[in-house]
Amino acid sequence: MTVQMDRSVSLDEGNWVERRPEPRRRSTAYQARRDGALRLVLGLVLPVGMLVAWEISARSGWIDARFFSQPSAVAAKAQEDLRSGMLWSELKITIFRLLTGYVIGSLAGILVGLLMSQVKILRWMLEPMIRALYVIPKLALLPLFLLLFGLGEMPKLVFISLGTFYIVAFTTLSAAMMIPTAFHEVARSYGLSSGQRFRWMIVPAITPQIVASLKLASGISMLLVIAVEFVNAHEGLGYYTWHAWQIFVPDRMYVGVVTVSILGVLFGGLVGLLGSRLVRWADSEYAQSR
Repeated sequence: MTVQMDRSVSLDEGNWVERRPEPRRRSTAYQARRDGALRLVLGLVLPVGMLVAWEISARSGWIDARFFSQPSAVAAKAQEDLRSGMLWSELKITIFRLLTGYVIGSLAGILVGLLMSQVKILRWMLEPMIRALYVIPKLALLPLFLLLFGLGEMPKLVFISLGTFYIVAFTTLSAAMMIPTAFHEVARSYGLSSGQRFRWMIVPAITPQIVASLKLASGISMLLVIAVEFVNAHEGLGYYTWHAWQIFVPDRMYVGVVTVSILGVLFGGLVGLLGSRLVRWADSEYAQSR
């Protein structure tokens, strides 16, 4: 590497000024690919290590395989249930409930949150009731839903939607209420109407928080759909897992647990991917500030 010397002398100190070329910067795309690959590898280290340790422990007799099974046996049972169609049929039912409840709860949460943030009277009227219902455990409300909607799919969907609704509604309301007053004053000084302020200032300002709440709500929805299938269903992954425990088929029970985990990770990743596409500008600003 050639060192370039600037022979000009400083008038104040009379020192030589040495200028070295800046190190070559790698492109942002390259860094993103490298970070993504590293993140994937590091994320797989612990799960793969746990599976290897589980398999070795079962084969060595350190754990009782009758109760804890082993990954190879679980994989064989998963393959068997996939061939028979049992696992796939239960998976489709759970996915339907998950997506339906999540979409209904998310849309209702965004709508109600926005309305409460913009209409003061509506906020004063609805917020106490919503917060009072929020602190009640969701499973405690399930018998009420069964009385109101019967024993079909409706109480399950309401149950899942409600958990998603609370997270998204409160986040949307809080994000809209936290916009600085100075922003509204500047918008008014430029002559923007209420509709224009809502379109061009409020919605862009709260969208990143809404996306973050949707990511959080995806995990809550997954928990709720499995919970309701545990206690009030005769089909779905929750029932598949619980029934396997009841008839003592540990391999199938672990298949259900692993499938629920994979489904939850994939669903959360999909929501996160769509959200990052929606607020790419906010994500890039956040990445630059870290």
